[in-house]
Amino acid sequence: MRASRLLAPQMFALGLFVATPVLARTWNVLENGSGNAPTVQAGIDSSAAGDTVLVYPGTYHEAINFQGKVIVVRSLSGPEATTLDATGLSRRVVTFESGESRSAVIRGFTITHGNGGVLVVDSQPSVIDNVITANDNTQNGGGIWCGAGTFFPWYPLIEANTITNNQAGSLAGGVGTQQRMVLELVNNYIANNDAMSGDGGGIYYRSFDNGAVIRGNTVINNRAGDHGGGIYVALVGSPPPALQVEISWNLVAYNVAHGSAITGVSGGGIHLIETNAWVHHNTIVGNEGGGTANTLGGGIGIERIGTPLIEKNIIAYSTQGGGINCVGGATPTIQNNLAWQNAGGDGVGDCATWWQTNGNIVADPAFCDTLSGDFHLHQDSPAITHVAGPLGVYPIPGCGPVPVRHTTWGILKSKYRTDQ
Repeated sequence: MRASRLLAPQMFALGLFVATPVLARTWNVLENGSGNAPTVQAGIDSSAAGDTVLVYPGTYHEAINFQGKVIVVRSLSGPEATTLDATGLSRRVVTFESGESRSAVIRGFTITHGNGGVLVVDSQPSVIDNVITANDNTQNGGGIWCGAGTFFPWYPLIEANTITNNQAGSLAGGVGTQQRMVLELVNNYIANNDAMSGDGGGIYYRSFDNGAVIRGNTVINNRAGDHGGGIYVALVGSPPPALQVEISWNLVAYNVAHGSAITGVSGGGIHLIETNAWVHHNTIVGNEGGGTANTLGGGIGIERIGTPLIEKNIIAYSTQGGGINCVGGATPTIQNNLAWQNAGGDGVGDCATWWQTNGNIVADPAFCDTLSGDFHLHQDSPAITHVAGPLGVYPIPGCGPVPVRHTTWGILKSKYRTDQ
């Protein structure tokens, strides 16, 4: 060992172990074609691992494919100034399909007018800080679609995107994954997307593998022709144990699932099938579980095997279908939640009385301004003061105590006058 240590300086002196450094390159792409590469795709084609394709402001009428390269494709000035527009190309705007890792990044673009926005197949890229809007796929995944056919899972990151006004003919109006995908979906704004005839208006997640995280998203005004207006989570097939997923710190509001009365559950806000999901600290408000029966789960629908843990959520103002509905053998643990004014009842189906025990309460959550969609809480909200609180997505009060109107003797006399 001493000899090898003595030889090492001599070897380095001879240059035997000195590697030639490879410097990452930036490929500048300008709208007029005068950069280092004439198009975004040309920049990708020319790049090597570790390079950056830097796209200057403008609208680029193309669809791009990362071709397995571990590179960063980003805009100089953000999605407000830089657009990838696939009008007339009949393709997804951005494609990852060759085993790209998380170090393959698309960042800072408006991604629009494609046959779907982003496609991820047998890959796990990072899709960060984009506006993915006005894409239309006749089958699955209007905004983003991820699928895997391998024998091992993939772990894509979808973070801080605005995903709006996308449409899918069947599944996943906004974001969808299937098969061996373990999704990390965090801090996105997902609104006004439509899964026309299928499941998952905002988010559709169906997998063989445990460990997905759906956290910190705003999921509003999405529609599903069947189940899961806001969020749909289910196990692929039926092998035990049930799927483990974390769904937390999301605002899930004003979503609609038209649902089939065959199963008796549709899940306007969140729909869970064969999962052991941990559903906590969500504010689930104003959602609709559709269909003709009034037992379809306006806030949360839970069906089939599985023991999900539902805790520290606010479930309020469901417009149809009740607060939480359980059918088909689901055995959830429901504790320390707040329910309020859910049309059809706070609990229906096999969990009709969930709100009566285990720290669950029925009380006005005292939102700061429901009419304007501000679901932060007053300082003295029962969701803030709950022994297990705070409950819901906003742990810090957004406004002061609920105003108290002072009652005077004159007001009382006026209220109870008999000479009117």
